[in-house]
Amino acid sequence: MKLVWRQKDFKNDLDFILFHQKDGTPEWWRKQLFKAYPDLNYKYTKSVSEKERFEYLTNQMKFQAEKRQPIIENSIKMFQGSWNAVVAGKLNAAYSSAFDNDCSDILNDMAAEVGLNPICPRNVSDRTFDIYHYFETSYAISTALHEITHFAWFTFWQKHFKDDPEEYDFPQLKWLLSEIVVETIIRNSDIETLSEPPQYIAYSYFYDMSINGELIFDTMKRMYLERKDIYDFMERSYAWIKDNESELRAKIAEAESK
Repeated sequence: MKLVWRQKDFKNDLDFILFHQKDGTPEWWRKQLFKAYPDLNYKYTKSVSEKERFEYLTNQMKFQAEKRQPIIENSIKMFQGSWNAVVAGKLNAAYSSAFDNDCSDILNDMAAEVGLNPICPRNVSDRTFDIYHYFETSYAISTALHEITHFAWFTFWQKHFKDDPEEYDFPQLKWLLSEIVVETIIRNSDIETLSEPPQYIAYSYFYDMSINGELIFDTMKRMYLERKDIYDFMERSYAWIKDNESELRAKIAEAESK
């Protein structure tokens, strides 16, 4: 398993920033940009049309890109250096244990793309993911481990289920399950020892969310620790989320509306 750190192309970076500023996007998602860039005028973007909002944000992000270029370049050096020194040599062993399979021959073409977007999307098909340039180094590494866990999950998932990888993207149910299981796998395996884990590995609103009277991460932890192998955990967790999809999505919608 190998990871390269490089700069995100600005146009692609901007496209995804604007994606989360569309009309109708839940407030939880839209506000992330303005938390990262307090100079941006959130009230103004709420008062204008989508076209005007996109024009304003495009101009603002072009300014930020030029202003922050030295910071981005320095962040890439720090992230790559820390990754090589602390994590790279231990990655295969930690993931092989966590996924009950040899991981040395998978995911040798991953890239962490460092850019302006505080939301860190992934592209499963080309094994790239975004890292916000202003992250602390430890948090950047933890975010990378989060995304690599997604990639490993879907690698073995596809091997087992032989399904369509298009089902792994937002808002499909298999995507949603993967957003939940990364917390469980990282917290309960040697992956957690690779970097100081942040308070939240998954979306923060999952942590106090219950289904059938039990916190969802308690349910997932029990399934993972009792697994026969990773494929058994996949089958059991997928059966659980299918049975509880309606309630889970309703609670997520409520959390993201705040």
